[in-house]
Amino acid sequence: MERWNGLRTLVPVVAVAVLVGARPHGADRVEEGQAVTREDADANVAVVIQGYENGLDGVRAANPDVRLRVDRAGDQRVLTVEYPPPTGDPAGRDVQCAAAARDWSVGSGIVFRIKPDHDTRISVSFFDRNHVVYTAWRDLKGGEWQFVRVPFAEIRPNPFFQPPDARTGSAIDVSDVPFVAFAPQDKASGQLTIGRFVVTK
Repeated sequence: MERWNGLRTLVPVVAVAVLVGARPHGADRVEEGQAVTREDADANVAVVIQGYENGLDGVRAANPDVRLRVDRAGDQRVLTVEYPPPTGDPAGRDVQCAAAARDWSVGSGIVFRIKPDHDTRISVSFFDRNHVVYTAWRDLKGGEWQFVRVPFAEIRPNPFFQPPDARTGSAIDVSDVPFVAFAPQDKASGQLTIGRFVVTK
């Protein structure tokens, strides 16, 4: 996701990179959202976006050098992503997860847990019913599980890319979201292990 993240609906993930991967020059200014525990997340799940119940069905990367597999961590399935260093391909490290449930309007934000093998930054993107691309960036600590929350009230339109049919200026509308996409934002190869993506109340 060197630029965005699979946004052109579930067509070539190539276009997505422009969305998820794009790292703003003032990336450290991006809001970090609220802290969340597993108990909070599990108790407040409104929608499961992607839980890997069917393995890699609905999960894909544009670059074959990005290796995906589904493992188990405790009582939940997790997605393990092995990714190469950045390439000239803007979608070279994008991963896109189809939404099992597309109406997220019953909740207040996206939550997932993640464990990178080293300190890194991740971008998380989706486009809403108005075809506006929204992206958030989060810093991650290596070697430990952590929860990430992306509140809908705080996420902003991607400043680097919007599709031609985006109805910019509209209020965010998460009543029909086809997928969530993410990409590492470091300069090295690495591995991420990511739990299910959910929308919480």
